[in-house]
Amino acid sequence: MISPLSYQDYKEYLRELSASDEQKRGFQSSMAKAMNCQAAYLSQTLRGKVELTEDHGVKLVHFLKLNPLEGEYFLLLLRLSRATTPELRKYLEERRVEMLKRRDDLENKVQAKGARDSEEFISQYFSSWIPTAIHISTSSHELQSVESLVERFSLSIDVVKDTLIFLERYNLVKRENGNFIFSGESIHLPKASSSNEPYQVSLRTQVIKSIQEEGHKKNLHFSSVFTMDKKSYKEILEICNKAIEESHKVIHSSGTEEVYALCMDLFKVV
Repeated sequence: MISPLSYQDYKEYLRELSASDEQKRGFQSSMAKAMNCQAAYLSQTLRGKVELTEDHGVKLVHFLKLNPLEGEYFLLLLRLSRATTPELRKYLEERRVEMLKRRDDLENKVQAKGARDSEEFISQYFSSWIPTAIHISTSSHELQSVESLVERFSLSIDVVKDTLIFLERYNLVKRENGNFIFSGESIHLPKASSSNEPYQVSLRTQVIKSIQEEGHKKNLHFSSVFTMDKKSYKEILEICNKAIEESHKVIHSSGTEEVYALCMDLFKVV
């Protein structure tokens, strides 16, 4: 069915909807019946002589099975057509433009979300620790500018800019007054992905860097080599998995003061 979002006049929308090939004869009569008004009254409305009421509009929204955004927009067009003062018309027109922008933003987000399923996106986002670190860092008010990210991670300005442009293209950050704001979405890497290995290795390079820094004692770095039976290995693996789950609960309920990384390894020594 034709969407009202492509129109600026509700009467024009109803006229073209009635004339469309998908509608059967008697469609206008069905609309009038759904609105509980005379078919002649609807006919006069479509010719521009009278206006529908908002009660009529609500009934039409249900009859046409418009989605919430379409229904809200249709009723706004009806109010615009009925407005009697320039001030009210200006106010309603501004709301109409905002509603269409909201629709466009939503469509862009849906398209970007679909694009994030592509191998091209996965391979670039998890190509190293940098895209994920910059992305998550933008959730902190202190790390939303190019300059602050360059200083925080000791990266070149070109690397930071290119990464932010990439994140913006996929709606993972949005630009506001020269800053880049976290969109609220996080990306998880499937364990079976071909990008998993290089990403894990790149994070471990940051672990090595942390160990070598003078302030590494403030962080947790633990390594141990031991022997045990296979049953105990499974038990420890379960303990580690539960620790990760509990850690994520704390992380999700926490603030955004600083950027941290959690790496955990339990493996058979080759």
